[in-house]
Order: sequence, then C-alpha cells, then structure tokens
Amino acid sequence: MNWPVFSHMVINARWWQTCVWLALAQVMLASTSVPAHAQTADKTDVQPVEAEAKVIPDGLAILASIEQATIAAIEKAEQSVVAITRVRKNQAAVVRAEQLIGPKQLPFWDTPDNPEFVPTEFASGVIVSTDGMIVTCAHALDDPQHYQYYVWLDRRAYEAEVVAKSAKVQAADPYTDLAVLKIEASNLSPITFGDADQLRKGSFVISLGNPYATARDGQASASWGIVANLQRTGVTQKSNESSLLAKENQHQFGTLIQTDARLNLGTSGGALVNLRGEMVGLTTSLAALSGFEQSAGYAIAVDDMFKRVVDALKTGHQPEFGFLGIQPEELRAHERAAGFSGARVSLVLPGLPGDLAGLRNEDCIVEINSQPIEDRNGLFRELSQLPAGAEVDLTVQRPRRGEVPFTPIHLKAKLSKKFISTSRPAFAIHAPQQWRGMLVEYSTAVPSELVRGGQIAQRRTNAKLAILSVDPDSPAWRAGLRAGHTILAINGTRVLTPDEFYKHAQDTPGPAVVQVYRSSDRLETLSIAEF
Repeated sequence: MNWPVFSHMVINARWWQTCVWLALAQVMLASTSVPAHAQTADKTDVQPVEAEAKVIPDGLAILASIEQATIAAIEKAEQSVVAITRVRKNQAAVVRAEQLIGPKQLPFWDTPDNPEFVPTEFASGVIVSTDGMIVTCAHALDDPQHYQYYVWLDRRAYEAEVVAKSAKVQAADPYTDLAVLKIEASNLSPITFGDADQLRKGSFVISLGNPYATARDGQASASWGIVANLQRTGVTQKSNESSLLAKENQHQFGTLIQTDARLNLGTSGGALVNLRGEMVGLTTSLAALSGFEQSAGYAIAVDDMFKRVVDALKTGHQPEFGFLGIQPEELRAHERAAGFSGARVSLVLPGLPGDLAGLRNEDCIVEINSQPIEDRNGLFRELSQLPAGAEVDLTVQRPRRGEVPFTPIHLKAKLSKKFISTSRPAFAIHAPQQWRGMLVEYSTAVPSELVRGGQIAQRRTNAKLAILSVDPDSPAWRAGLRAGHTILAINGTRVLTPDEFYKHAQDTPGPAVVQVYRSSDRLETLSIAEF
C-alpha cells in the first residue's frame, strides 16, 4: 500500500466524520422547520422571515443540547484521568527533539518532578479510589523491576497545578493487560463505572487520555467517536496466530471494544466514557501489527471480569481465571451451515473439572450459565470471566445414534485454575502464600512439564493440588518435596484447593504429615518439620 495515500485517507476519514455531524445538524434543522399543519395553510399565513426565525433557534437548541451533554460528560470524567510516565531506575530520561511533536526549541528537563519535564515513555491512567489507586494498561508499564513511575493530575477545582508523584505498582496482570498503580494521595475523584454490556454499534463515546504526553499538565485531552464494533479480537504477534498457544491474553479471544475515536500514542490506559460520563472501556493504543504507525482503536470493556480483576489488583494480588480441563475445537463446516453454534469437545483431560462433570468427547457446549456460546473463542472468553473454584452450569448437546440432531443435557462443573503463560511477567506486591518453603497451587496452574505423573495421580485419586516451587534448603526441600509433586492430603485430611491446604497447614504447630505422589504410581507419606 502507498502509505502517504493511506495517511491521506485517514485524514479524509476524520473529515468525513465531521461531515456526518454537519449532515446530522441539517436533518435536525429540517425536522424542526415548519409544522405539518402549517404546510397545508395558506402561504400568506406564514411569512418567510417568520418561518426562518422558527427554524434556526429550534435546530440550534438540539445541537446545543448534544454539545452540552458532551461537555458535561467530559467535565465529569476528566478529573479522574491522569498522565503517567515511566523512567528507568537510576537513569535520567533522555529526550531527543525528533521524538517530540511540536517545536524543537522547547526546553528539555531530565527530572520528572520538574513541571517542564518532557517524558519519552508515557501513558494514561484512571483513578479508581479516593486514596490514589489508578488503573492502566499493563503493557504501558513494561517491567516494574526496571522502571519507576510518575503520575500527573489536577487536584484542584480552579487553576491547574502540576503535581508529580512517585507511584508504585500494586499488581500487573498481562493476561487481561490490566495494572494498578498506587500514589500517596487523598480526596481524589474516582471514575464512575458504566456497563459495557449496554453498548451497541453506533453508541457515542468519548476518549480521555494523554496523547503524545500532552496531558502532563494534569489536563486530559478529549476525542470523540462511536462504537465501531464489539467483542473484537486483539492480534497476536506470534507466527501461528490460530494456535491457542499463541494467544497470550484474554483479548485475543475477542473481548475488545472497537472505536473510531482517535487513540494516539500515549492514550493506553485512558478512559472511554459514554455521554453520561461513565467509564465503559479502558483505552489501548497498542498498534494492531508491528510496523503500523496508526494505532488500533480498541478499549478493554468495563464488565464484570474487568471489575473483578481490578478489585484483585487493588489489593496487590494476582487474579485467578477458571479452567474446565478440556480441549475444544470449532464446529464442522456443515454444522455451521445448518445453523448450529457452540464449541465441540475434542478431548477431556482425566480427573479435571470437565471430566468430573461428565463431559465426553464430541459433546458440544452451547451455553455456560445461560450465556450462549458461539464458537471456541467464546467458550474460552466465558470461562475466563469466572474465577477458580466457581461453579458453572453447562448446557451440552450430545449426539446420540438415532436422535436428530442432538440431545441437550445440563451438567455442573467446579472450575480449576488456568495456567497463564505470557512473555510479559505478572507482578503483585503480595507474593503467593508459602508454607515451610513450598508454594502449593492448583495442579492445572502448574506448568505441565513440572508435573511428574500428575495426570495419572489425578485420575486415580482425584488429587487437585501440586507444588509450584520449593525453596532450596527449606523444610519442604529437606523432606524431599520438589516442584511438580502432587499433593493428596495433609495430616490425614484430603485437600482440594490451595486455601484448604494452607488452612490445615497453618493449624499445625509441629511436624506435618503430607501425602504426596512423587511419581505416577506411588503414594508417599512425608514429614515436614518447622523452620
């Protein structure tokens, strides 16, 4: 493609968008011109000047109402949107003139606490609590071990004052691309959450953020547009885009809001709000494909999953995601052509929630908790909405000989925990709980290469837990426990969740007896001393 021509097309697209508003104004003016009864009256009854006087005020009043609604929505939400910059630890930010949008004679400063500081790495954020909790995109923070963060916001209702505050990362989850920063502040204005499920194609939305670091004065910049589509899929950078292994985050299963609002560099982590000033999405300006300068117009939907993950991150913990323990596949072409929808079960893993619920190979899952499932991506999307341990109702169509086309059945499953593998690390200020040097987790959340015979043990004994890690020279290590061993019981009590294990473990003052599979066919009893 000729990129100069493409850029010209983008500019023209925005021009045409403006024309739509002008056309809307003309329609409004026309619809408020002369009442129907006046059209049949004698022409001498209404003079041209009088008719014109009636048209203009009514049409402008409608446009003024739209304008005032937009202004009110921005004024309500903008006080909750902040600018974020990241600076490498122990290194001053270096600014090059060619990186900036604007005159090159601007003064450059290398300390974030200076009001004239011009950052080279920047993003947006949204205040979600009065005491300084800020949600943003995890990709915008990169690695908190290498960066420190500063936040700019206007804390006064009158003349804006630039306030730069050092921020620490509460937690960051690359699977949902969400992170929460914390600053030492009080009496802030948290955003009001709306409901993204109420959005439709064509809904008017406003983007508030920090494009090109222009909002470092604490004043968010606004853009407007419509919802172009819903449940859009984020593009993976890996070579095999159709592979489940290439999908590193939830949004590659189709969760994003697509908007034509302008989302330039730096608007990742900003607020997408409706005309009531309620946040319905967290904007992300991450480019759809590497090499494209035009950012993708996407936002992470503010739904039940968003709120659940943000609540976990605010407490400094990593969120959990449900796992059914099956391998799904798409329906066959002739089934799609016949109007069927759902996700076919191609493999049921022994001993996991799907197996225990009664799922079989060739079953077709059509609903989860009464929510229709259209395809394989939809199945993963709905399961990830739920935390580990959640109970779900499955509506399954099971093919049986002589019955056309399927026999619907209802099954109940209790989800395990999904193992998340991403190229970007997850972070939380509260590390997972350890006991005597070992970390116990759902076996499904432990990398499969670590689990030694775990699948066989699960199938035989319904064991649910495995050891994720063991500190060298700890009591657990000296007892012979290693990562990947499957745990069945502690002190004679069967345990099915990490919380159950830690509860019984903490109640043991002296040596504890753990039943564990260190190989696939032998149950061993080990004694673990105190530190």
